[in-house]
Amino acid sequence: MWKLFEQPVCNLVNLTLRSRGKCARYNTAAYDLKNKVIAIRREDASIWERRAPLSPTNVKKLVRKGVRVLVQPSNRRAYPMQAYANAGAIIQEDLSEADVIFGVKQVPIDALIANKTYCFFSHTIKAQEANMPLLDAILEKNIRLLDYEKMVDNFGNRIVAFGTWAGVAGIINILHGLGLRLLALGHHTPFMHIGPAHNYRNSGMARQAIRDAGYEIALGMMPKSIGPLTFVFSGSGNVSRGGQELFSELPHEYVPPEMLRKVAEHGATNKLYACSVRRADHLVRKDGGSFNPEEYDEHPHRYYSNFSKKIAPCKVSPSSSFDSLDFEQRWIAGTSSQASGNLRHISRSRWFHRIYDRLHDH
Repeated sequence: MWKLFEQPVCNLVNLTLRSRGKCARYNTAAYDLKNKVIAIRREDASIWERRAPLSPTNVKKLVRKGVRVLVQPSNRRAYPMQAYANAGAIIQEDLSEADVIFGVKQVPIDALIANKTYCFFSHTIKAQEANMPLLDAILEKNIRLLDYEKMVDNFGNRIVAFGTWAGVAGIINILHGLGLRLLALGHHTPFMHIGPAHNYRNSGMARQAIRDAGYEIALGMMPKSIGPLTFVFSGSGNVSRGGQELFSELPHEYVPPEMLRKVAEHGATNKLYACSVRRADHLVRKDGGSFNPEEYDEHPHRYYSNFSKKIAPCKVSPSSSFDSLDFEQRWIAGTSSQASGNLRHISRSRWFHRIYDRLHDH
């Protein structure tokens, strides 16, 4: 999955080491990288973060070109430190001599080194409130930030973005979380045998676990007290396609949005129900008329969403018991927004929002 990220970043190494000007116009193959210094920082935004911006293979290529590569020690990183050392990298804590420092997620403010060039996902492009202090610190410390989110090709398309694997990992985690929550409420389900995505050695093992759970669902091993479960996938982007790809390993039936209420109230429990929702299904023009995607992109204030009424109506009682939740429909919805690239999960109960919050942070 992460190899889709590595090559654009490897190209970015050549570009950023070369110049602070219009580097895209230069021939990277002809540029002398000898004696340049870059660093790979340790990820500390989340205890679950194991990714790295460059693999040992790419580090070896850079070392052969004369680049000194510093790697901050980390026993959590997916690639072992010895692999980087074998590739010619220098394992050390201090990264201050690096010309460019590469990471994946946000860098803690107190770890930022002044007057450096950093490359990472800052999550500040949309003026995300939580990360505005980070942006302020970057400006104050005279740091040049190259945000992966703004890396685009000649047609303006993002080079580094969420792919189908993000959807695969998301649906694995949501099924795992669903199994844990239902067990806490007194319901043993086939979802209990699906682990979190990071516990599997490869996607094939996770896929088999989901197939096994699907086999038990098809045999009628879902508690009748839970009722039919419906998953809603919003959007048609990479994440949504990845989630639906793995979801298809479960016994399922796709239904249109107008049938959600019917299957939620009268559907079977030996299969799951799925609904693919597009923006036109829930975005309504305030003054009437049909949905226009171009107009919505330019003037979103002209529309309102009836998602909570048409797709996901709910009423939740104060009780935390699953059986006492007053559902207008019995369903769970997973949505993938093409705009944000995140697999999001919307439900009529408060516990599912907590699961989403946990997954979204990681």
